[in-house]
Formats: sequence, C-alpha cells, structure tokens
Amino acid sequence: MKHRYRLLIALAFTGVVGLAAILLSPKPALYAPYSFSSALQDRDGRLMRLSLAGDQRYRLFTPLQGFPAHVIRATLLYEDRHFYRHPGVNPMALTRSAWSTYVRRSRVMGGSTITMQLARLRFAMDTRNIPGKLTQILRALQLERHYTKDEILEAYLNLAPYGGNIEGLGTAALIYFEKPAAQLSLSEAAALAVIPQNPVARNPVSAQGHNHMLAARTRLLDIWNAQSPLTGEQLAILELPLSIRPATALPFAAPHVAQMLLAKPGVAAGVHRTTVSLQYQHLLEQTIDRYLERRTRFGIHNASAMLVDHRSMEVLAAVGSADFFDATIAGQVDGTRAKRSPGSTLKPFVYAMAMDEGIIHPMSMLKDAPKRFGVYTPENFDRGFMGPVSAEEALIYSRNVPAIELLAQVGYRQFHEFLQAADVGHLKSAEHYGLAMILGGNELTMEELARLYAMLPNGGRLKSLRYLHSAPPADEGLALLSPEASFLVLDMLRNNPRPDRFANRRSHAKIPVAWKTGTSYAYRDAWTAGVLGPYVLVVWVGNFDGTGNPELIGRQAAAPLFFELSERITAGLPDGEYGREPHAALNLRRVPVCAGTGDLPGRHCPATEPGWFIPGVSPIRVSTVHRAILVDSRTGKRSCHFDAGYTRTQVFEFWPSDIARLQQQAGISRRRPPAWEDSCALDGQAATGIAPRITSPAPSLRYYIRPEFRAENPLPLTATVDADVERLFWFVNDSFVGQSQRENPLLWQPQPGEFDILVVDDLGRSASSHLTVTTVQ
Repeated sequence: MKHRYRLLIALAFTGVVGLAAILLSPKPALYAPYSFSSALQDRDGRLMRLSLAGDQRYRLFTPLQGFPAHVIRATLLYEDRHFYRHPGVNPMALTRSAWSTYVRRSRVMGGSTITMQLARLRFAMDTRNIPGKLTQILRALQLERHYTKDEILEAYLNLAPYGGNIEGLGTAALIYFEKPAAQLSLSEAAALAVIPQNPVARNPVSAQGHNHMLAARTRLLDIWNAQSPLTGEQLAILELPLSIRPATALPFAAPHVAQMLLAKPGVAAGVHRTTVSLQYQHLLEQTIDRYLERRTRFGIHNASAMLVDHRSMEVLAAVGSADFFDATIAGQVDGTRAKRSPGSTLKPFVYAMAMDEGIIHPMSMLKDAPKRFGVYTPENFDRGFMGPVSAEEALIYSRNVPAIELLAQVGYRQFHEFLQAADVGHLKSAEHYGLAMILGGNELTMEELARLYAMLPNGGRLKSLRYLHSAPPADEGLALLSPEASFLVLDMLRNNPRPDRFANRRSHAKIPVAWKTGTSYAYRDAWTAGVLGPYVLVVWVGNFDGTGNPELIGRQAAAPLFFELSERITAGLPDGEYGREPHAALNLRRVPVCAGTGDLPGRHCPATEPGWFIPGVSPIRVSTVHRAILVDSRTGKRSCHFDAGYTRTQVFEFWPSDIARLQQQAGISRRRPPAWEDSCALDGQAATGIAPRITSPAPSLRYYIRPEFRAENPLPLTATVDADVERLFWFVNDSFVGQSQRENPLLWQPQPGEFDILVVDDLGRSASSHLTVTTVQ
C-alpha cells in the first residue's frame, strides 16, 4: 500500500513539475516539423498537379476560413463536442477513458480532445501508455496557453490523417471529391469527419475501408439529426453513392509547365492559379499525338509547342515533349526551354531592323544570287537562286542570300546586341557567329522565340511571359523595334503561302496567320512560329539528341502541325481585324510603287502596285529603269539630237548588269536599249545613265595574300554597270591594267600595298574605291 502511495506522489510531483515546465516554456511552432504540398490550377481553377510534401505526404494547407460551418460542425460533433469550452483537456472524457481502459478493461477509449490529438501529431508522441498520455495532456495545455481555439482547430484540420499518405481535410476533399473543402456537401463532410479516428480501417479507397467509413458516417449523422433534423434534400443526397478518387488518379496535366513552376523558388507551398488553359493544353497534346502517329513512318517521333496570348503574355499551353513518360524520346526534357538552333525563324527581325534603318521597305528589290561575303559564300536551302525579288518575297520564301546581305548592312554585331536586349541567354560573342547568325548559327529556346514573335503584334516591345496569375501584369515592355516595322513584317508574313493542304481553307480568311518556318543545319530541327489573331504559336519537331533526319524541314514537318493547331485554336474565335490594317497612330503611308523595281514610279513606269512606306525612314528612290530615249528610225540606233522627220521617242528598260544577268538566268528576256549613233559625242553619252559600281574588291574588306600563292589567286575586278554599257576599263594607281566585257571580271595580280582602283565604262562614266593588300606568312 505504501508503495502505491509513493508512486502516486511521484506521479503527482512529476505532473506538477511537468505542468510548470510546459506552461513556462516558450511558444512552440504549430507546423515546425511539417512541409506542405503545392496545388497548381489552370486558369479556370481546375487541378493540374498536387505535389507531395517533403515527407512524401499529400498535405495542402487550407485556412480555417476555407472550411464551411457544416464541415467544422461535423468534425467537432464526432471528435470533440466541447472543444470551445474546455482548456485543452476534457476531464470527464479522460475519466471515462481511464475507467474503461485501465479499471474495467472493457475496451480501449481515447478520450483525447482535438487539442490533445494535435499535440500528439505535432510532437510525434506515443500515447498508448500512461507517461505518454500524461505528456500529451501537458502538451495540450501548452498549446492552449499559446494559441487561440481557432488556430488550434485550423492546425488540426490541416494535419489530421485521412487515409494513406493524405493529411488535412482540405487535401482529402481535393483528392477524394475533386473539390475544395468549401464546396463539400454535408454527406461528403460527414464522411471525411469520421476518417481521422481510424484512418487505416476507414480508408475510403479500399472497399472494406469505404464500408467502415459509411457505417461511422451513419452514426455521426444520427447524432446530427438528433440535434438538428436533416432536411428532405439532405436525406436524399445521403442516399447517393459517394464517388471516391484515389490519390493514384490525381491529374498530371501540363507536366513540363508544372515541373518548372514547382522548381521555382518563388512558388511556395499552397494553391497557385496558373495561366494555362487545360482546354488548349489538351488540344495541343492531342493534335501532336495524332500528327506524330501519321508521321512515325518518316522517323518523326517528337514535337513541342507553345501557345501565348500576346495581349497579356499569358502562356495558355506548353507541351514540352510528345510524351513525358517516354524515355526513348527523352520525354522529360522540356522542349520549350531547351536551346536549339532556330534555323531561319529569326529572319523577320533582320528585315524589321533593316526597315527601321531605312535600308528597305517591303517592295524594295533584293538580289537572290550567288555572293561571297569575305570567305563566306552562303547558299539557299534549295541550292538555287531566284534572281531579283522583292523584300517581301525574299522573306516569305526564306531566301538566305538577301537575308545575309541585309544582316551585313544592318551589322551582325548590332543584331547580336538586339538578341542580347531580347534576353536570349547563353549567347557567345558576335564574332563567333558572324553572318551565319541569321541562319540559325546561334541557339535559343522556344520561350525566347515566342517572346520575339510576340513583339510584332505588340508594337516592337519585348515583354515577359506569364505563367502565374499572381505574376505582375504585362507592362509596356522594352522597345526593340518600331511599331511601324513590326506591323510591316507581320503584314509581309501574312502573305506567306500556306502548305498545299491548307491553302484553300476558308478559316484563313477569317483569322489572318503571319508565319515563318526554320530548318536547322543537318536537318536536326524543324520550326514554325507565327501570330494567329490574338495568339502566338510556336511549333518544333525534331529529336532531343540532335539526330538529323532529311524529313525535318520546317515547311514539311513543322508547318503542317502548326496549321492543324492554328485551325483548331482559331475555330472558336470571332471574326476580327486582328491587325490587318495599321493603327491610325502609326507613321505609315500606302503609296504606289513601280511594279517590278520596288522604287517610286518615274514618269515612264508602265504599271504600279501599292506598297507601304515609313515616311522619313524608308528609302525614297525614283525608279530609273524605264527611260525614254530618242531612236533614229533609219539606223535603229540611239540618237543624241531630235529630228522631227527621223527620230521617235521610245521607252526601254535599263536594268543594271547584275539584275539583267539574274533575269537572263531565270529565263526572263529583256530588250536592251540600242547603241549610240557614232556621231554622238562621248561627253553627251556620259551625262546620261548610271555610273558603274565596283563590286570587287569589296570596299569594307582588307585582302591578305601569301607570296607563294599570289599567282594562283588573282583578284577579280568587277563592277555593276548600266544597260547601255559593253566594256569596262580598269586603272590601279592611275595606271591602266586592262579592260573587260560587262559580264566578265578582269583578273589582276595584286602586290602588298595601298591601291586606288578606278573603273571607266565605254560611255565615260566612272567609279573608284580604295584597296589595302597585306602579306601573311
């Protein structure tokens, strides 16, 4: 007997000391050992991904305000009816529990309040013995001392077990019933309320657990009905079966976007509304799947795509690969953020820069012909040349030589600075790429390309992509191109003819599409990027391991997928202008242009067509191709004086020799103007027409020679001349070195030194340039 008293006294003393220690201890953190899940929703609030917490449990924090009154009442009614009236411990419940468990030994009863259950969860306690139970009581009192009842109830509702690795009532509502706790019915709330008391036996995923849960729910609702009779509608709902979704069936939507967002340091645990539209996300995924099924026999197995609303810069859909779980295509690589060669997709921006610098306008004539840029001799994709083409034609048909010529005039260093300003990452030096930069010599991501194309409808302003609704709205952005040049490039790209299969569809009359393709070196990447109505769409087809495939051509592999997507995306859009006409505030004028020359029409231009100009910027040049000359009807030669009886005025086309040669190669025959009469003085002939222009040696290059190879590598002297010229005479440092026919070069053996080159045509017109030749060993 004395031993019992000593034990009771020891326990009492221990309890008093423990109580004092607990009550005097600092405030414990409620959630210190726990981490929480993140839930990503699409723009309409539908769940995309629920991440696991650090301990591999689904635990999504829900504030107390997120639990409606009937959810809280169901929990309190089943777990702790006197929660708001006791100090953390219910003496009556503990007494009944101790009597049943330790005295009568009839059945084990817990007697724990919600605060005591929270203490057990928070401090990871074993309460199946008397010391553990006493410690639990003391910890409950500690929590009650430092926290309000609402804070304790909120913590319990977020940490209580609900079967398997699911913790928190809000998490259970989201997983099991696919809705937030705020939308739970009484039937669903009562079902969840009974799980924490026995989460293993009442796990609703298994058939047996589901039945145990329903039996416990019935007992709870009997108590509820006794206190507050249920309505007929509530009783009818209770008769309906509960549909439970297991955690294994949670959605795994837009996996690459989700992976990227969950890895961001700024995306903390909690619920995050993204800009992604699951409607468009599924549309992109399904279209890509069907497309690749048809193209598998050509060795095409993977694709990526991104859809952006350029008005808000919200990413509406992003498909990083054809199949996230397919290891054979490295499906977990995110193709929207992987660096790839863009092929020709950057050409529109060189044209825009050239228009901003007054080098061209859309109808300017460019030459698609073989040309050497130093040691670099570019070719077109088809190995052929189109000859003279308008800037618009050169862009939409993706001719390489005109694009490189424009880049040479704009400056490849300036274009490199443009890409740097556009936040294209991991660029090497401008000299590393040189002029090949415009043909895909550098690499960029689909995200970066989408931002660049979004500049065009956004008036040349670079803006950041938005993946989260909480991100700041798109600001004014950084102006990298003028609004006028941006509009003109879009207008040019809208005239890009669609692939044959899509050429006659009615949809493109409703929603204009401005688009451009790209193919990387060795057929590794096929691209199509464009603007369709309010959206920017970028499509890539290829292999993440860089394996080449002759089928990977932008127009053949990526463009058909691009237009399949664009037709489905724009199907529900209303008719609209979508930028077909420029805004009234833009500094643009539509003026007549001489057809075929691209210049303003002279008085003898036979036909004109409308073209856009940027007043004060675009090059203003009157066409001199069509000229009226006097022709002697007796000799058929060009006369230098008027004779009413024998001379008549005729209009001839005076094409420069380089253009005339290209036209001849293209099978275009032109009638050349006649030769001058012998009686015409040379001074009079020289006063008409256009002077020669030296094309070799190039004025911007320094020439290097090796003495041992000098005889094997003569320097060609060439010039472009007017249509009435037949011969050229060449002088070096005032010494005559030879003559050449208009189409042929003069080969000259240079020595090291400084030279003044002079050329005079057979009508007395001349041009000069300076040349530096250096010896290298």
